[in-house]
Amino acid sequence: MKETIQPLYEQDFYLWLEDTATKLKTRDFDAIDIDNLIEEIEALGRSEKREFKNRLNVLLMHILKRVYVDSIYDNAGWERTIREQRRQIRELLNQSPSLEKYFIKVFSQVWQDALSDVKQDYPKNQFPDEWQFAIEIQCDFD
Repeated sequence: MKETIQPLYEQDFYLWLEDTATKLKTRDFDAIDIDNLIEEIEALGRSEKREFKNRLNVLLMHILKRVYVDSIYDNAGWERTIREQRRQIRELLNQSPSLEKYFIKVFSQVWQDALSDVKQDYPKNQFPDEWQFAIEIQCDFD
């Protein structure tokens, strides 16, 4: 019975990453597992977009709660979350300025998702159907 040998990518992902980085640094392009490298680079892009979208969703949900939910409790937790999500979104945009185009593309859908979630969490509250605030994208571009 012939034994099939799994590629390094399937055996040990971290070792594959190190090996691929070494081959790239030494310009040993012929030895690179190009198909899996392409797959991983594309996955990184999807991951960045997913993180950006998730942070935007959390930000919008907490802004809605802070502005439209009368709470007998201290709202400091919502305010901390708003500050942190703004900070993290700004950092993502500083690292990847092209995500600004993605922001414009997904804002309406993320807004609708955030609004839907908050309406479910606070069914007795009234929320606006449309975003009521100015949208500022703050980046610290060099």
